[in-house]
Amino acid sequence: MNSRYFPTSLLALTAAAIGAGFTTNDSLSAQDAAGKTASGVVYLDANQNHVRDTDEKPLPDVKVSNGRDVVATDADGKYSLPVDNDTIVFVIKPRGYRTVQDENHISRFYYIHKPEGSPKLDFPGVEPTGPLPSSIDFPLYAVEEPDAFDVIFFGDPQPRDQKEIDYIAHDVVEDLVGVKAAFGVTLGDILFDDLSLFDSFNRTLGKIGVPWYNVIGNHDINFASENDELSDETYERVYGP
Repeated sequence: MNSRYFPTSLLALTAAAIGAGFTTNDSLSAQDAAGKTASGVVYLDANQNHVRDTDEKPLPDVKVSNGRDVVATDADGKYSLPVDNDTIVFVIKPRGYRTVQDENHISRFYYIHKPEGSPKLDFPGVEPTGPLPSSIDFPLYAVEEPDAFDVIFFGDPQPRDQKEIDYIAHDVVEDLVGVKAAFGVTLGDILFDDLSLFDSFNRTLGKIGVPWYNVIGNHDINFASENDELSDETYERVYGP
């Protein structure tokens, strides 16, 4: 396992590689073959209560995606995207803002639309989400973001069991607590096949105290799934897209 700081220039290259799979289409039709549309508002959550209050302003020109198409919010912060019954809708964080974080500082910038949920798997996937909500809104929070900043990258930590997570906690995480980094990213192989350890590993990294993002690796999938399409269901439940 490797952990170290990387300059902003390397981060920019990583972001460009991740974004290369998307096609921006601001004039996208709101209907897919099934006629389903996800819509909502991106807004500045001034009081940070995760609810859009009447006096909280919408945010225009923020990108939102369904993993295939990208649209920009209009002057009223509104967007619409086609969805099917296995879609994750997510907001793309603009500069000067942050997304919602959970108790372990993992960014929750998405909504999973999977009405029937995942099929039964050795490691649980997504629970049924039910009908598509009438509005899927994304709160953002204003933050200062300097031109130069530090980032924490973890490469292939892949603990096999709780004992190895404890090693990471003692040998790596303890030294990073309180570090002034903008955020952290685990670059795949978060675990070594035992996906029941996601929660424990998240709690461990959460002690660092910075926003955290994750990239799926080949050891983070359900090997017992019946096909490749279903192999990331557990990862999606825990981390989203």
